[in-house]
Order: sequence, then structure tokens, then C-alpha cells
Amino acid sequence: MCLTGAHDMNRCLFALALCLFAAAPASAQAPASTATKDYLALSRELLNKYYETQKLLAKEDSDWKLGKEVIGSRVALLQAQMKELTEKTAEQQKTITTNTTEREKLDAKDKELQGTQDLQNSSIVKLEERVHKLWPMLPAFLQNQIKGQYERLPKLELKPEDIKSGIGERFVNCLIVINAVNKFHGDVTVINERRKVSDGRELEVRVIYFGLAAGYFAGSGETADVGGMLIPGPNGWEAVEDPKVAALVDEVIAMNKGDKVAGFVSLPVKVR
Repeated sequence: MCLTGAHDMNRCLFALALCLFAAAPASAQAPASTATKDYLALSRELLNKYYETQKLLAKEDSDWKLGKEVIGSRVALLQAQMKELTEKTAEQQKTITTNTTEREKLDAKDKELQGTQDLQNSSIVKLEERVHKLWPMLPAFLQNQIKGQYERLPKLELKPEDIKSGIGERFVNCLIVINAVNKFHGDVTVINERRKVSDGRELEVRVIYFGLAAGYFAGSGETADVGGMLIPGPNGWEAVEDPKVAALVDEVIAMNKGDKVAGFVSLPVKVR
């Protein structure tokens, strides 16, 4: 994999896949002319897959950014409308009389305010549903970072009348979670984790995450034989152990930290 920067995830994913196809054992290679044709065919197929992946990643990134901007604008607009309507309602409450006409005007404003509140409620409910659906797909360390904001969100099974937090607070908590996920998804992250492997041992391993696309882990020292890949899914990250990955993960992490010159590393890739 070519790691030229922490934020160049798309190029890294392409390099992963390209190196995977190029890493066939020497004993399995055909004669030179046949191997060249096969290589060119594989290259064309891989380029097609790469461009398809690029489009999907670009769309997802665009959706995240657009969603963040829309939500931020909506919160500001709705808060301004709420403040304006609240101020107008307060002024009318001070000057209201027994006059039927004034009462009718106030009732109309109350209905307008209620309509705004209904719109806000509908928007925040949809946003919270999205966050709840996304939550199981986040790595444990990222969940720990934003656990406080997530736990302040109302549970999906709660009835509207049982929700105690205000609309503004709920919007802010959703935005904090979404911003953290967006930042993680656009970066390459290296951390240490405690992980239980198939032989029953619980070890500390080094993990490198390529956003929400893929992750790889490896032990060190006496546990250098431990390695594998992490595959994201709707129910969490699935670990697939592969000792051969350990040395490759060491090399990729060294490149990411700048301890080694960037180059190509062939890592396994599994796409759901």
C-alpha cells in the first residue's frame, strides 16, 4: 500500500487492491507472454473496480459533508425562528386583552409555533435514527470517545412525551457524533487495542484503521505471530485472523508514522 499522507485513504485502498492482485506466487505464474496478457486483463478489471469504488467513496463523503452543512444550517435557522416566535408570543402575551380579535391572532401564532416545533421534532427523530443505526459499525475506541454524547440521545423506543431533553440539545449531540465519525472515516488511524484471539489469549495488538473501510492488526515481540484483518459490518467489526498479515501490518504502520519510506504493501482485502 502506498501511504503518502494520513488523509489519502482512497489512494491507499486502491494500492491495497492493486498489490493484492499483483502478489501472486512465482510458482503459479504463466509464461512471459501469457502472464503479461493476464496481468493487463487484471489491471483493466482492477481499474474498473477502482473507479467504481472512487465514485462510491466520493458520494459517501459528499453525503456526509452535505448532511453536516444542512443540519448546521437547519439548527441555526430553526433556533432563530424559535427565538423570533417566542419573542413575538411573549410580547403579545403582555398586551393581550379580552378582545376577540387579539385572541385569534395569538392563537394563530401559537399554531405557527407548534408547526415549527413539529418540523423540528420530525427532523431530529430521523437524525437520531441514523445515528443509532450507525453506532454498531464504529470501532470500540471511537465509541468510547463519543459515548457521552451518544448516551444522551433518547432511546428509539421512547415515546415523544417521555423525552426530557430539548430539541437544541439533541441536535448538538447528534452533530458531535456525526462530526467525529466523519473525521475518523476520512483518516488513517493507528492505535493499540486489547483483543482476544482464537486460541483464547487476550493480547494487546496494534491496529491500523482505514476509516470505516477496513482495519488490520498485529502483535509484537512474543505475540508477533498474531495478525489479521478487521471487516466492518452492521453488527460490529469482524476479526479474521491471518498470521501472515502481522509483518505486513508492521511495515504499513512504520510507513504511516514516517519511520520507513512509503512503498507498496500487499494486504488482503475483503469487501461485503
